[in-house]
Amino acid sequence: MIPEYESNKFQCPHCNTVATQKWFTADSASNIATKILKHLYLNYRSSIPDYTQNGIAEFLEEIDNNFKSNFHQFVPERFSVATCLSCDNFTLWVNKDIVYPKKMTLPPPNIDLNEDIKALYLEASLILMDSPKGSTALLRLALQKLLKQVGQDGKNINNDIKALVFEGVSPKIQKALDVLRVSGNKAVHPGQIDLDDDAEVAQKLFNVLNFIAEELITKPKELDDLYADVVPNETQNHIKQRDGT
Repeated sequence: MIPEYESNKFQCPHCNTVATQKWFTADSASNIATKILKHLYLNYRSSIPDYTQNGIAEFLEEIDNNFKSNFHQFVPERFSVATCLSCDNFTLWVNKDIVYPKKMTLPPPNIDLNEDIKALYLEASLILMDSPKGSTALLRLALQKLLKQVGQDGKNINNDIKALVFEGVSPKIQKALDVLRVSGNKAVHPGQIDLDDDAEVAQKLFNVLNFIAEELITKPKELDDLYADVVPNETQNHIKQRDGT
């Protein structure tokens, strides 16, 4: 659950916990102040002479009408703070956008990716909040490099996916590849989609890239390592003779 303005619960960028948030805004603060004054009046009304009651009521009405506009001279109208009830850290918001901290909670890149792909992944994560479209475009480039890492040409993503399908890649991996390919294409071609309005979609693409890396790189690597450890060299040679490889 990515942070959203005035949401009662989201994933805190400090502690990474999906936690309840307590909001402070200029409007809520001014309302609290006027309520306190009114409650004070109601609590002590019995000790106030009747002939002063109307004057006090008019004064409170004036406070209620004017306090908010005066309060905004000290606290910007579009400034808000959300405090995480799990870790007590806060996020700052201006114009309904989070301005602090400027980070999104994301999983690290798959450890088996080449270093240049990891660098693109991390760069994309840094700009996700400010530019989901730019982040998605970087992930598209990371996918292109990933396809080259797994033995494809690396020049045309669509052709590389076609080659993998021909080699027998599973339908779920094909879908993951095309999700990232199509999203990336739309991010770099003007007028097709406005990903800047949907950071949540862009965020999910990081998981998609890691899923692809897990299926195409990590799992085959782990199986190769296990095969080398468990199956003796002589047996490996017999298997090659059996299969004609």
